[in-house]
Amino acid sequence: MKIRSLNIHGLKQRLYVWGNPRKPKLFFFHGWLDTGAAFQFVAEHLQRDFYCLAPDMRGFGKSGHIRNPLGYFFYEYVADMHELFRQWSPRQAVRLVAHSLGGAVAAIYAGTFPERVSHLVNIEGYLIPRREPSVVPERGRLWLESLGKKRFRFFKTLEAFARRLQKSNPRLPWERALFLARHLGKRGSRGWTMAADPKHKLIEPYWTPLEAHEACWAKIEAKCLLVSVKNSEMAARFGAADFAAEKRAREAHFPAGTRVETISDCGHMVHHEKPEVLAELIRGFLGKTHLNPSTSAIE
Repeated sequence: MKIRSLNIHGLKQRLYVWGNPRKPKLFFFHGWLDTGAAFQFVAEHLQRDFYCLAPDMRGFGKSGHIRNPLGYFFYEYVADMHELFRQWSPRQAVRLVAHSLGGAVAAIYAGTFPERVSHLVNIEGYLIPRREPSVVPERGRLWLESLGKKRFRFFKTLEAFARRLQKSNPRLPWERALFLARHLGKRGSRGWTMAADPKHKLIEPYWTPLEAHEACWAKIEAKCLLVSVKNSEMAARFGAADFAAEKRAREAHFPAGTRVETISDCGHMVHHEKPEVLAELIRGFLGKTHLNPSTSAIE
């Protein structure tokens, strides 16, 4: 794994890369409070055939924090994705693997700029719950009353921080927990804490409605692979009696021919827990397209 520095919309961001830059590019985008470095476990299985690139999105991992005290907003991630592709793949449609928050961003982007994405692997980033407008007053008040108050815990040692990551995800092996702790954390006078901006813990006072996501999904021209897990923690976000039905309803809005895969005995953090299984799905989905870097060119 190598590290590169980016300047995107005036903010310094970190980019992790694996493999030979002469190979076809494969972009990865992480989820909330994760890091691009976490795709190390998947990239080590794919770097022989692809040049893998994964940024720390704005305010996450080791990327810069915004000065705006009001927090981060969804379409800023979409804009950053667009600029990253402009810098690193200006004429070539991209192959894109994205998890959770990153998957939601990637699917919006793929529908907004369908000519810019040739393949999309969306890992539980399409499981968008429906929210009613009646929650707006409560969310707005909670956002305003939380400004300037969000913090992350400190841990005396890196190992203690890694153990906290394992507590959040008991399926995470110790070696991977230590690796993630180094890339998710920073050390200060009080010990180790998350390097991410605590403003990410603020609730957004508004959001992109499910119908808007679905409208974007319908515009996607890329070949799509939707990946979920059998017993997803995402089910709790829905509060639905039939989460499987809700999941199928989301999948139905993606283009005809979309491939759907479910990984068993795994949690939401698939790339942390079963990277070899995920890598095999990605390789099988992309097939021989990686042998032809000109799958889709932008004029």
